[in-house]
Amino acid sequence: MNSNQFAEEYLLNEVKLIEAANVRLHLLAAIVHGIETAGALLDDKPFKAKGQGKRRFDMAVKKLFAPSYFEANSKVNLYSQLRSHMAHCMLPAKTIQISEGQNQKHLKFDQNMLQISLPQLFDDYCCAIEKLISMLETNQLKPKRIIFDNLDLNTR
Repeated sequence: MNSNQFAEEYLLNEVKLIEAANVRLHLLAAIVHGIETAGALLDDKPFKAKGQGKRRFDMAVKKLFAPSYFEANSKVNLYSQLRSHMAHCMLPAKTIQISEGQNQKHLKFDQNMLQISLPQLFDDYCCAIEKLISMLETNQLKPKRIIFDNLDLNTR
């Protein structure tokens, strides 16, 4: 499977399925892991290169998302406070407040907590992954081969 197919199927379409099923906590986990994985498709290192998580997450935020995400990331280490906490505890750190409403406070600080609207994050994530797919389709990025030799997920 090439990077374009992988990004479209697993980083975009499956995350859309999670959102459609209204499985909110797992949607947040899939989004933050997807951001890091998008960074793995942006860089020039092997897909499974070790020790690249924060660098890849930050790169994806900077290159694929609106500048407001980069600004928030510079104030609150989103890799540590959101992605790592979701990976290890299934909850964001106490410095981040996740809400379900579309609101004006998205990526703003309120009482020393970064406010994140999950619906807005989902919309922005989909746009970011679509941008990544476009970059792959137009050869702005070198494609990577994604090996699924230990996963049998290609049959439905």
